[in-house]
Amino acid sequence: MNDTPLIQLHNLGFSYAGEQTLHGIDLTVNESEFVAVIGPSGCGKSTLLRLASGLLMPSTGEVLVGGKPVTGPGLDRAMVFQDYSLFPWSNVTDNIVLALEQTHPALSKAERRQIAEEYLAMVGLAGSEKKLPGELSGGMRQRAAIARALAMNSPILLMDEPFGALDAITRARQQDMLLDIWQSGGSLKKTVLFVTHDVDEALILAGRVIVLGVRPGHIAADIAVDLPRPRSREKSVNSDRFRALRNRLLHELDLAVTRQLEAASEVREGSGI
Repeated sequence: MNDTPLIQLHNLGFSYAGEQTLHGIDLTVNESEFVAVIGPSGCGKSTLLRLASGLLMPSTGEVLVGGKPVTGPGLDRAMVFQDYSLFPWSNVTDNIVLALEQTHPALSKAERRQIAEEYLAMVGLAGSEKKLPGELSGGMRQRAAIARALAMNSPILLMDEPFGALDAITRARQQDMLLDIWQSGGSLKKTVLFVTHDVDEALILAGRVIVLGVRPGHIAADIAVDLPRPRSREKSVNSDRFRALRNRLLHELDLAVTRQLEAASEVREGSGI
């Protein structure tokens, strides 16, 4: 792993409708690092990702990418959402071609189409290039969204629970696909910030796991995932180290939820409810 900082969050805070969602977030993600973010519902995981993407602006602190302040979305950051965000009226190839028009305007349409088809083949969608998103399963639509993000060739990949809506088998296959692509190295080894609710998913994929606490959202733990790479699901989940890391993460999550419940109880008691 390269130790060059690529994403830096300094004393980051965010408030919405008078309520502080995130407070005092200090986080550095190095080049080619895969970092997962987990935490209880409402802790601000997706908000953190949107701040890194530039879709939201912080109330306090700053976001730096490559040492420069983030003032909005940029071509150096590709985003994958849980809901796929594909244009339903365009086939999957054209969805990627449209993105490439923004990131690679100097390429010809034929060159952009060739790139799109290469990345669709990479994620196992060869033969589905002309299909509309509505003609694909949920897992196939998510693979198309990942192909689009990879084809943009941005150095940073931001992923907001990309497999959260999938069934268990499809989800495992998507995790394996992403792991294989990222571990293949070269230009495909992006710097990844990955939001998930799934502890096992975080451990299978990431090199570090950030646990967010709540009220307001803050970093409760920053845990290195010292499982060997290249990593495989079977070897990882059956190892004693994996089980130890899972237990530690579950403990941190349990603490976060307990503190959330205690804080909610104090609010109720203070208001006389």
